[in-house]
Amino acid sequence: ARARDLAALDIRSEELLAAALAALPKLERRDMILAWLGFPFYDIATLPLLQGEGLEEFDPVKVDRIAPEDARSIREGGAEATLKGIQFNSFGAFFSRAYRENDYLWGRLHGAERLIDIVISTLPEGKSLPPGAVANIKRDAFRAILIEERGRLEHIAPLFDALEREIG
Repeated sequence: ARARDLAALDIRSEELLAAALAALPKLERRDMILAWLGFPFYDIATLPLLQGEGLEEFDPVKVDRIAPEDARSIREGGAEATLKGIQFNSFGAFFSRAYRENDYLWGRLHGAERLIDIVISTLPEGKSLPPGAVANIKRDAFRAILIEERGRLEHIAPLFDALEREIG
């Protein structure tokens, strides 16, 4: 701490933060100050709860993304190959009910696939499902979504037919 002059760095950091807070509107400044002042109390209250539980302050946290680029079981190509709303500078769905229905359906399919992937990723190391089990689970989920949505989404009948062929 002495070699890096952390005391002076703390003072300079607080000066910069105070100047930044002073430039904020009153409501936002209040929220930031309460969070800033409240953190030590939160830290004091929660840190004892974590001790002895194998949880450390720097434990890694796994982050999973749910995006078309990560859901490739039905169709490769991510958003470009599946979403219509990305057209017209991402305003395409504002102009077309069919585009909104398309993107909604793909959102459900992509979300289901990624959630299945996330659940499967929690299996203990060295454990796995039998070959083909994950593909079968996904296929069943995709089919259930198509059955549920077919009667509601009236402007994308050709997409349902194409998806049934692609899903198998």
